Amino acid sequence: MPDDLHFHIPVGFSGTITLSKDGNVTVASAAPTATTSSDWPTLDAKVAADMEEMLKRQKGYTPSTRSRDIAAGLIERGWTVFSVNLKGAYILFQYAGKEHPVSLYLSSIDLNNAKASQRDFMKTLPGVDVHEPDVRVPINGKAYDQALENIAAIEKWADG
Repeated sequence: MPDDLHFHIPVGFSGTITLSKDGNVTVASAAPTATTSSDWPTLDAKVAADMEEMLKRQKGYTPSTRSRDIAAGLIERGWTVFSVNLKGAYILFQYAGKEHPVSLYLSSIDLNNAKASQRDFMKTLPGVDVHEPDVRVPINGKAYDQALENIAAIEKWADG
């Protein structure tokens, strides 16, 4: 048996790894701590748990992320969580504007919108990064306050 033992421990792993004297390795994963309804009281339990897991992952990807603050702010402002993509590392928020429904994908570094019909408007927002096919609103560091202003501008535009 080789003397080297290599492990890749995924972000968010909770449990034990035991190496016995006979060389056998046992890995026991602990169940994640359940999210309480008070963390995200307006969401159903499954969505709240997935969102909590994603926000923890995003913090692991980008320690300085403000994604939790942005998520809480969007929910307080009436945005809904449409889905949490644990494989794609984003949370999809939707705003049901009176004139335009808007979808924003929250990652650890930005909010982005990839809807072609909204691209021209999104490009007019201060501080955005324009890519093909999406427009990204940075959320971290000095960009945080501008992101909040841009969210308000998006809502105003969506409501007409």
